[in-house]
Amino acid sequence: MKLRPLYSLLLHGLWLCVLTISALLLLAGCSLNVPTPTPTKTPVEQTDTLASSTNTPMPPPPTNTPMPPPPTNTPIPPQTANTVPIPAPANSAPYTGLAVEDVSLLAKSPIFICINNDSVSRTTHYGLNAADVTYEYIVDGYTLTRLTSMYQSTLATRIGPVRSARLPNIWMTYMYDGVLACSGASEEVRYLLKNEVGFPYLDADIDDPSNTVYFFSLGIDFRTRLQGSTGGVRNWLQDMAERCQNPDVLAPGAREYCERIFHPRLMQNGELRPWAWAGFTFNQIPPDFSAGEASTIHIPYPGGNSVEWRYDPTSTRYLRYQGGAPHIDQATGQQISSDNVIVIFAEHELTDIVEDSFGTLGVDIQLYGFGDLRIFRNGKFYEGTWRANDQSPPRWLGPGERTITLKPGRSWVQVVRTTDTINY
Repeated sequence: MKLRPLYSLLLHGLWLCVLTISALLLLAGCSLNVPTPTPTKTPVEQTDTLASSTNTPMPPPPTNTPMPPPPTNTPIPPQTANTVPIPAPANSAPYTGLAVEDVSLLAKSPIFICINNDSVSRTTHYGLNAADVTYEYIVDGYTLTRLTSMYQSTLATRIGPVRSARLPNIWMTYMYDGVLACSGASEEVRYLLKNEVGFPYLDADIDDPSNTVYFFSLGIDFRTRLQGSTGGVRNWLQDMAERCQNPDVLAPGAREYCERIFHPRLMQNGELRPWAWAGFTFNQIPPDFSAGEASTIHIPYPGGNSVEWRYDPTSTRYLRYQGGAPHIDQATGQQISSDNVIVIFAEHELTDIVEDSFGTLGVDIQLYGFGDLRIFRNGKFYEGTWRANDQSPPRWLGPGERTITLKPGRSWVQVVRTTDTINY
């Protein structure tokens, strides 16, 4: 057996050392040459300090799984704290969200009063700023608009000028379980109101022909003379409740009216049952899903009756103009204003009901069902849909079926045709 020379063994050992050291250096070099990623801040709810802490750095997203951009149809997140409606106190009015001193008013049915709105009567309007809610809608062959104001949380000693009822009054009064007070109607509409509907209807022409009991008259112009009040309507309701308890002294027609309208509303002691329907939803803080800013609103009603609302940042209300002029409430001398302007798009249909001596045909409006809407509050506008039926007040829904909360205060509901274009 041959032995290797000593220098050969030394060379072989030296070579093994070199290979070992090279391997170690190679391993070290690999670990040193890979760049260490710099931790990035990932937003967290508590504080940014957690994300930037040197003790617990937040790792970056993996380079092989990049974060995709959010899809365009991202589901709407649930309501945040600043949009969740604050529970209303017990003395809050259901249709203004404002506190009232006399809570007994909130147990009484809302009163709807028909108000003339032609160019002459518009200069004599009284009591509109006292209403909880006002509806404006197209009537009479698409030639003008009429108003119906609803009063529940306030008392108004003068409201007017009062005029005749139209078909939309039937649908809107049902929605709020209200009481309607007007000055007559066409034969067809009057028949419905006195014989078919399920709510009380105070007709000045039938129930107070002298206009001295539940209404009062100022002047001789039929367009502006007749005036009403919340007290007058409440007195009629109480008088009818008392009469309906004595059917033997009533005429057959009045007896049937009592059985159909008033008996279901009376308690055993003869008093009117407390009213208890749902209200609107309010929040001082505007919802966080507005579609943009809106300082002016232009509504193209026919017959030179276009409406404009202008936002007043000082009062945080919208001020009303119609026919190019400021619309004034003569009760206070102040311009009519509203905390919420609600524009609802609804189907309109011309009927064969003759509304006046000129042969003008009535307009029916589909206020039940659903349709598009725009809500304006605090200088912002919201897009969505309205839902309504005869069993509850309308609901105002935004994207994702979220309720569009209203600003506490007055609301105007501007009813327009589905083909109308409003500008804001």
